[in-house]
Amino acid sequence: MSAVFMALCVLLAVYLGFYSHNILQVVSGFLLEPETSDDPVVNTKCGQVRGINNNGISVFKGIPYALPPTGPRRWRPPVPRSQDANTCWEGVYNATEFSSYCWQPKLGNFHEYAGSEDCLYVNVWTPTLEKTANLPVMVWIHGGFLLFLSGSWPWYSPSVNLTRSTNVVYVSMNYRLNAMGFMALDILSAESSSRSSGNYGFRDQILALEWVRDNIIQFGGDPKQVTVFGQSSGGTSIFALLASPMAKGLFQKAWLLSASPILNKTLSDASRDNLAFLRKTGCSDTACLRAMSPRAVLGAVPWYEYPFWAMEDQGDLPVKNVFDGAVAVVDGVVLPKAPFDAWKAGEGVDVPTIIGTTAQELDFLPTPPDLKSWTWDDYTNHVHKRLDTFGEDVSTRALAMYPPSANYTPEFAFTSLGSDLRVTCPNDVMTARAAESFKSNVWRYVVTSQPSKPVNAIGVPFASKYAFHMWDYIAFSGVIPHYIEKPSASDEAFKQTITQEMLNFVRTGSVKTSSWKPYPSSVAILNTSTEVSTGFNSEFCDYWFKNNFFSYAWIN
Repeated sequence: MSAVFMALCVLLAVYLGFYSHNILQVVSGFLLEPETSDDPVVNTKCGQVRGINNNGISVFKGIPYALPPTGPRRWRPPVPRSQDANTCWEGVYNATEFSSYCWQPKLGNFHEYAGSEDCLYVNVWTPTLEKTANLPVMVWIHGGFLLFLSGSWPWYSPSVNLTRSTNVVYVSMNYRLNAMGFMALDILSAESSSRSSGNYGFRDQILALEWVRDNIIQFGGDPKQVTVFGQSSGGTSIFALLASPMAKGLFQKAWLLSASPILNKTLSDASRDNLAFLRKTGCSDTACLRAMSPRAVLGAVPWYEYPFWAMEDQGDLPVKNVFDGAVAVVDGVVLPKAPFDAWKAGEGVDVPTIIGTTAQELDFLPTPPDLKSWTWDDYTNHVHKRLDTFGEDVSTRALAMYPPSANYTPEFAFTSLGSDLRVTCPNDVMTARAAESFKSNVWRYVVTSQPSKPVNAIGVPFASKYAFHMWDYIAFSGVIPHYIEKPSASDEAFKQTITQEMLNFVRTGSVKTSSWKPYPSSVAILNTSTEVSTGFNSEFCDYWFKNNFFSYAWIN
């Protein structure tokens, strides 16, 4: 590789910035460099990989688990790398840099895009390379609306410190996102042997889990002690995996953080909705679609017209009969049935499961831009503006349940109301359906802990003050000090609380606090300690359920 070409790669990486800071790895990922004695080297089914020794923690970044889903492989199931198919490598693969992100809009800007289609890689952090160690394994599935982020996003992925402090093997993955990962169209289904399309990102996740099953013992992990955990749309992904026959046997426990509980859009309905995308491409066949540049593909996505793939209203109260479209679909293959239906039929992946949410989920990226400066009149007027579309009695009742008060702020009231309606109460429904159907135990928690100082999580400009979306993951992953220079005693106590509960679950299949019983017997309220209750805002949830607000829960 010439010095000029390498220089151009570096310039390109700088230009693309934070979204593709590792594009050089994509360009030179298969350069085989001399092995050094200090570097950990592991045998995988596809050949040797070399990582980095970070003070006793071995880190392997950007191990390819599939062929690049480019050209004729775009909008098709992922193709695993296999010695039989001669798609592996010779020598030692250099797994010392994260791969590029999968193509996506820039966070908060649906008009700029970055990434690479060559993005299907896994990352591994391990405290030992002893094949007999049989350590528990936690596989992280990142969130981001199924539109954004990656398995190596700074402060939103496993780390050396987390691995060292928990003595667990961690794996993260990249999977195809947005139009590249979830486009359902009749013309794509027609050319498929399964007569299906969409959910390619879920197929990527399943293939990555198969990689874990086949290889993780070489990294000191036990393939029979795998816990999947994911936050936001990562939790939604696990919701799907728990209903997919393709995922059976690939994990033994599941932890869902702030998942969306609606996943019932049919393939035919989604394909009809996505004609808005097809019209914007100007294509009439799949050859034309596959010839488009990734930027052109994302530029044709109906972000702000139905089916509203941007989903920006989900940080606000609903308006009657206004729904976002679906990214994930019931495609007939990955998901033969909607999850609730699959569970009821006894066709789900029946494993011990924990379902968690935070009390002020919307206090992360709320839609009202001036929320922090609201007066109580602003709050009252906004509730009427949105909920009067369901009838004035609904907004009146909402203001009685979440009233103006001298004890808290309009921001707290708004995010509590929106979170119960959109996330917390619907996740109670998800938990109840799982508990009714699974033989395994299902636990439910709600986080009420609040950060001691406002937090701008993963680069989001909004400074969250309350029990915001992601606060449980931030605490468990040990990155509170990145966001709060001097964490308080309450910050540290919450971290210890959630860490002890979840690690006990990962290691034993049960939570630590004995009085926290499986749902519906109890709900845990996680703060500086674990408090056990019969429910959280149950009276409010009953009202939202009786008035058919479940259909306005988060989607994707």
